[in-house]
Amino acid sequence: MKKFKVLSLLMALMMVVTMFVGCGSTPTSEPAGEEPAVSDAPQKIKVGLSLPTQREERWVRDKEKMEEVAAQMGIELLVRVADANMQEQITQVEALLTQGIDVLILAPHDASAAASLVDKAKQEGVPVISYDRLITNTDKLDIYLSFDNVKVGELQGKFITEQVPEGKYIIMSGAPTDNNATLFKQGAMKYIQPLIDAGKIQVIAEQAVDNWVPENALRIVEAALAANNNEVDAILAPNDGTAGAAIQALAAQGLAGDVPITGQDAEKAAAKRIVEGTQSMTIFKDTRALGQAAIEIAIDLAEGKNVKTNGAVDNGKFDVPSVLLEPDVVTADNIREVLVNSGYITEADLK
Repeated sequence: MKKFKVLSLLMALMMVVTMFVGCGSTPTSEPAGEEPAVSDAPQKIKVGLSLPTQREERWVRDKEKMEEVAAQMGIELLVRVADANMQEQITQVEALLTQGIDVLILAPHDASAAASLVDKAKQEGVPVISYDRLITNTDKLDIYLSFDNVKVGELQGKFITEQVPEGKYIIMSGAPTDNNATLFKQGAMKYIQPLIDAGKIQVIAEQAVDNWVPENALRIVEAALAANNNEVDAILAPNDGTAGAAIQALAAQGLAGDVPITGQDAEKAAAKRIVEGTQSMTIFKDTRALGQAAIEIAIDLAEGKNVKTNGAVDNGKFDVPSVLLEPDVVTADNIREVLVNSGYITEADLK
């Protein structure tokens, strides 16, 4: 009788243990109504990049470099190009902000209008890098990344006035919507204006080039040549695209190569013209370094780190913490040293 009671007790205990083991087993799927377990793996940094255009070679290089660096560093880069249309850029940036980006790299088509995009980004807690072109009239920018654009203009102005200290000048500036164009001209006029005041330089045309479009520059130079019997001694062109258009107008009058002319961006076509002797110089702003810095700064901002700056630029609201790279003058004398030897272009590009 005692053996029967002991056996019955052992069987009961085994049933209880089996029930507890069953309750503690791991299910093959999540129970209804419960959230899946959250992974501890780090989330990939997502960066939005808004560019104003791909019409100029330099902007193509910017995009390619940032895509390359982002891929190397494991960053998801969402790229949008506004094609010189501010309303399109607004639409594109607003869409980027709905896609969970951690940082916005914004190169504005219109420096002032882009202030509203900075405000919207900050409302979403997204830091903003003003890329190459300074965004004005907002106190919410995090970083301005560019070259020293006043110095760019100074290098152009110094060069052209050393080549032609007296004579008739055509002075062109970049798009009125681009704050950099203002800085370029400011720098150039540091050297040109004193010679105007002294009566040594006569300005026969002075005009901004809408949207940086070469065809607009072509019309400006054609009109100035027609109004002055083709008498011109120097042309301040703000970039290589407008320089190429000016040279086209000069060539039509048999003057290509006779009139010193500036440029900027070290485009392949401009480098070839410099070797040929129709364009006098360009300003090299290494977009490889600029694109690399943009992605590195974006990562720092996404991770909440401090960004090391080397300047501050007034945007009309405050002095924006800035990272400013150094530009270089390129002429026929140093074009191979600066552009070819650095790998920016090839020897074949000069032919």
